Amino acid sequence: MHRLRVCSITTLALLSTAALAQQEPVRFPTQGIEQPADSVALTADPTSLSVNPGGLAFMQSLELDYAHQGFAGARGKGDGLYLGGRLGPLALGLSSEWMQGAGSCSFGSPCPRRLSYGLGLRLGALGLGATYHTFSSEDSRELDALTTWDAGATLRPLSWLSLGAAVLDAGRPTLGLRQLPRRYAFAAALRPLGDFVNLALDVKVNECLDAVFPATPVACGAGHPDGSVTLDATVVEGVRLVGQLGFRDALDGPLSAQIGLQLDLAHVGVRYAPQFIEGTSPGNSLRVRASADRLPSLSVPHSRGVLVDLRKTLQRESARPLALVFGESRHDPLAGTLALLKRLAGEGDVKVVVLRSGDLPLGMGRAEELRSGIEELRDSGKKVIFYLESGGDLEYYVASSADRVYAAPQAVLTVNGFSATAIFAAAGLDKLGVKAEFFRVGAYKNAPDTFTRSDMSSEQREVQNALLDDLYVRYVRWIVERRHLDEAKVKALLDKGLLKPQEAKEAGLLDGLVYPDQLEDEAGKLVSGKVRLEKVPVDAPGVRDTRWGTPQRIVVVRVEGNILQGEGRRDPFGAVDVAGSEPISRRIRAAADDPSVAAIVVRIDSPGGDGNASDLIWRELQRARTEKHKPVVASMGDVAASGGYYVAAGADEIWAEPSTITGSIGVFIGHFDAEELYGKLGLSMVTVKRGESADLFSTSRDLTDGERKTMQSWVESFYDTFLDRVAGSRKLDKKQVDAVGRGHVWSGVQALEKKLVDHMGGLSEAIRAAKKLAGIAVDEPLDLDDEVASSVELSDLAMQGALTRFPLSGAKKIIKAMSLVGEPGTIRAALPYELEVR
Repeated sequence: MHRLRVCSITTLALLSTAALAQQEPVRFPTQGIEQPADSVALTADPTSLSVNPGGLAFMQSLELDYAHQGFAGARGKGDGLYLGGRLGPLALGLSSEWMQGAGSCSFGSPCPRRLSYGLGLRLGALGLGATYHTFSSEDSRELDALTTWDAGATLRPLSWLSLGAAVLDAGRPTLGLRQLPRRYAFAAALRPLGDFVNLALDVKVNECLDAVFPATPVACGAGHPDGSVTLDATVVEGVRLVGQLGFRDALDGPLSAQIGLQLDLAHVGVRYAPQFIEGTSPGNSLRVRASADRLPSLSVPHSRGVLVDLRKTLQRESARPLALVFGESRHDPLAGTLALLKRLAGEGDVKVVVLRSGDLPLGMGRAEELRSGIEELRDSGKKVIFYLESGGDLEYYVASSADRVYAAPQAVLTVNGFSATAIFAAAGLDKLGVKAEFFRVGAYKNAPDTFTRSDMSSEQREVQNALLDDLYVRYVRWIVERRHLDEAKVKALLDKGLLKPQEAKEAGLLDGLVYPDQLEDEAGKLVSGKVRLEKVPVDAPGVRDTRWGTPQRIVVVRVEGNILQGEGRRDPFGAVDVAGSEPISRRIRAAADDPSVAAIVVRIDSPGGDGNASDLIWRELQRARTEKHKPVVASMGDVAASGGYYVAAGADEIWAEPSTITGSIGVFIGHFDAEELYGKLGLSMVTVKRGESADLFSTSRDLTDGERKTMQSWVESFYDTFLDRVAGSRKLDKKQVDAVGRGHVWSGVQALEKKLVDHMGGLSEAIRAAKKLAGIAVDEPLDLDDEVASSVELSDLAMQGALTRFPLSGAKKIIKAMSLVGEPGTIRAALPYELEVR
């Protein structure tokens, strides 16, 4: 009896004649556990160690599998454990399989075991792998000394095609006096209906040798292949139907069939398939998966409520000390929040979402993006509650997009309209003894007024009034429509200035006053049932990417803050964000040169800055479009004006929100003469020079008439180039651009009328437009690269958030105003003020 327990590996060597007589498929001694409905072109998990080592390369996370094989007769039973994980481009695998054979095993007489070690390497769409096998047996010295190795490759060049090839027993190992032949496996798999259906054809050929295992001849050579046709199809999410029809010796041998199911629940899944073979007893195969990442899973129907704290999700992450050494990658918190809302919209068990907020760290343009995300959430059938702990017009504007708006009983609600504030420092500079002189084109380019005037010009007042009128009218109309209130009443409420929460409720602006612990009850009332509010992470749980081919990518390039040449540095107080032309240009160039990038979306939230830096960024966008033929779409946030609009002119399409501040087509350059101030301080500046204008930008002297003409000519030349850039991009006559230029600032709605932008919408709409321009179907999944690599300096950590805690709120405005001047001798394309929405 003891010899009868030598697993199917040894049993097949002794009983091959009987196996053939019973028409049992021949199993070679080096084979492991049979996997349910496997294919050389489909496997991409730790069981690839047994099927095709090339599949290891496509693993994405740590995974542990258990497999069981149950057959009567010589094929026997067996169990296996398979572990695999990823380390950069490499994948590692380890497995242990126990073959029971026709008998049984015990602790004292263990089953023969196969131990396998695998390594995979992924090179884009190609995966290469190799597996080394060792064997141990208490009953067979030949088997105990046996070693062998396999090699394989998987190629997934297209989203619908996967090719696999493997060489098993590649070294022709010897068992006793007989040599084992190489076995070749080839497969091609298709996805005729996308990721929902896999259809594979496998062909396996045994090498012909003179003295081979088993003793009775086995069909070999290209004229006698074995094979199978495999079907793997999604029935509903988390449930897949698996089936396989097998044939031997080019259909001359017996047929086999498997039919089963795969069930997936988040990180755990099971696949089971009974197997039927002509002339033999049926068997079965089972595999259980436990993985770190998720597969699309079978959902258990139940009602969920979700609480999203916008104060946390919209907060930009603080720099970490390790970033001083390694740098860091940051993500836009608004983009993450919108992605979270989109994810919740697609989760069928989510019935109600509660959004909790205080002051939102957004401008009006980005607030409109958030509002649109909430509306899409409601359109998906979810009920939405917005809870205000405090806030002003901007917060209420977003909140009113929800089904219900609640506030804390003692919340401070400054729903009182909009303002725009500009700072004028001419009188102060005169007292100091500093003379400011600027050169510009157009009276509307009034950024220099900060230093040359003591009051607001009529042109600046005209622009600001037009912007405020546009914003105010749309805001009032929105409240009237959403809250079903009378327009005169809404205006009267705004004029009141500060509303008590109870007054806001009685006026119809709020649906109720509740404390945070009462939100669950209100959510339950809204969906007519009891719900428990759960918090969910902003980042989506890791989901296994089951796509084939090299996924196309859309790269988002962010231009946020004051545009400067070079790498860009924050001001020492952290008041002004900086967009350096060098890292931005590098990112655009890399995306343009990368064949996997289908399109580029440039996200602009900038008032401009250095005109030359804007031109350098524009050039890279132009190169991407005209030389590399990559579609470029611009998305505007709160502000994309002056130099920010210059960058946008490099795009095929421009998207803006209705309240985005844009335009301001124009430039200026300034000079400061502080000779009088130096005298008051007792300072004497002595300059030795060669060339009359060598000290042109010195602050210790005034300009000459000739230098003034030179400066004005320089500005006019740059302005003329600005007009050319915009006219060429917008397909407008140069005179048309000049008519809406000369520094004039517009809202997004006004810019659409003036043909300065193409569409109203946020970043998600711009990405969809980029997909369309690239010829990608809107519903086709792709990779979105929206990560910004940045360096961190010690001053960033020291000053992080310091200014926001500074008691004088005007300090930030003063620093921003000073940043308008920029470095001496630079053409400035910058916006002079910002709207206050508080």
